[in-house]
Amino acid sequence: MSSKSSATSPRVLSLLSASTEIVCRLGMAHALVGRSHGCDAPPAVVSLPAVTSPKMDPNAPSQEIDEAVRAVIADGGPVYEIHNKKVTTLAPEIILTQNQCRICAVTEADVTSACSNLPNCRIVTIEPTTLSDVLGDVITIANALGVSENGVRLVGSMEARIDAVRTMTKDFPRRSACHLEWLAPLMGSGYWISELFDAANCDMVHGTKGGHCPTLTDHTSLDEADILLLAPCGFSIQRTWHEIKSLKLLDKWSNVKAVREGRCFVADGDRFFNRSSCEVVESAEMFAEMAHSELCGLWGHHGKHWCRLDELEAFCDLPTPLHAGMPPTGIVSSPAKSAPPQESGTNDAVLTAVIAQLQALRSCDFDTAFRLCSLKNQDRLSSANNFSKICTGASFSILTGDGPDAIASSVRLKTDLDATVRVSCGDRSFVFDLTQEQNGWYTDGVRAEC
Repeated sequence: MSSKSSATSPRVLSLLSASTEIVCRLGMAHALVGRSHGCDAPPAVVSLPAVTSPKMDPNAPSQEIDEAVRAVIADGGPVYEIHNKKVTTLAPEIILTQNQCRICAVTEADVTSACSNLPNCRIVTIEPTTLSDVLGDVITIANALGVSENGVRLVGSMEARIDAVRTMTKDFPRRSACHLEWLAPLMGSGYWISELFDAANCDMVHGTKGGHCPTLTDHTSLDEADILLLAPCGFSIQRTWHEIKSLKLLDKWSNVKAVREGRCFVADGDRFFNRSSCEVVESAEMFAEMAHSELCGLWGHHGKHWCRLDELEAFCDLPTPLHAGMPPTGIVSSPAKSAPPQESGTNDAVLTAVIAQLQALRSCDFDTAFRLCSLKNQDRLSSANNFSKICTGASFSILTGDGPDAIASSVRLKTDLDATVRVSCGDRSFVFDLTQEQNGWYTDGVRAEC
C-alpha cells in the first residue's frame, strides 16, 4: 500500500473500517501506514499492520459477545486494545477514529489515552449517525488528507447513485421493513440505514433516522414488517447462517410474516450494513433489489452480497474459488517446520495435529484444514467454505499464505482430554484448543491472543 507519491502525503493510521475505505476511495491508499484489526476492504489493506485487537472472542455466539461487551462497558474499560508500541513505530501524522459507537471500534478517548506519546499527531474523529453525516465524513477526511476536490467528486458520485435508487423505486408500492442489527438479543436498526430504506421506497420499523438500535423483547414484533433483513453487525452471510442454525430461528420464526411470505433476506452486515463507508450506495441498491422483486438483480448484488432466506443454505455451501493465478492445492509445496524443543510432558500427538492443520492452511487447502477440526467445531463452522472465509478474514489471515514463523516450545495440557497450543506468527499469537476424539486430536477452536 505505498507509491512514489507517499513521500509527500501524510502518514495515516486508520482505526475504523469505514474511514479506511474512504481513504482508498479518495485515491490516498498510499498514505496508509496501519489499520485496525477490522479493516479488510479493499483487500489490499490487509497487508498493512493491524494495531488493535478485541478484548473478547469475535467468533463467540451472539449472546456471548453481547454479554462480554456489556461486561467490559460496565467496568468502564475500552472494548478494544490499542498496541501503543506498534503505533509509535508507525509514526502516524494523522489518526482516523470515531465517536459514534464504542462497541464497533476504538474511540477518540481510547486513542488519546493510548497514544499520548505522539503529541504531534493529529486525531481526526468522525461521528456518523445520519446519511448526511456519512457524506460529510468523506469531506472531513478528504480535507484532512489535503484532497478536498477528490472528496467533493466522491460525494457527488454517491449522491447521484442514491438518487438513482430513489428514481428507480418511486413508482413501486411503499413497504415497511425491519433491519436486524443483532440476533441474540434481537436488535433493530436506525442511523443512516433508515434513510437508505427510504431511498428504496420503504419505511423502517424498529428503528429511526439517526436513532440507536432498539432491543426487541419478542420476535412477534417482527410481524410489523413486510420485509425482514438479517444483517448483524460484523457478520458475513455465512456467519449469520451459522447463528440462525445455532439459535434455531428457522423453527422459531416459521410464522413470522416476512418469513412465511418469502420476504426475509440475509446480507453481508459486516461490509454493507454496519459501516459508514462509501458502500452505503451499494447498501441502498441492495435493499431496493430485495424490496421490489421487479428490481432483483438489477445492480448485480443478488447472489453476491445478499440472498433470500430460502437460498441461504445453498449460498453458504458454494465452494470458495481460488484467487486468480493461484496454483491448485496439489502443486503448492510448503515444507513442514521441524518440531521445536518440547518440555517434559508435552504430548507429541497434539503438536503434530496443530502442525498438520497449519500446513493445510498455509497451502490454502481449507477442505483438509476443516477436516482437522473437531466434530463440534465443524458443526459451529457449518462448512469448509465458511471456515475458509473466517481463515482469510482480517483476524486469522496471517495463518494462511506464508504461515507461522515459529511454533511455541511448549504445550500446556489442560486436562486429560484437552490441550492448548500457542502458535506465534510474527508479532501475533494464536491459541489452539484441541480435543481428543476417537482416532486422534482435533482443533476445537482457535482464538487470537491479545
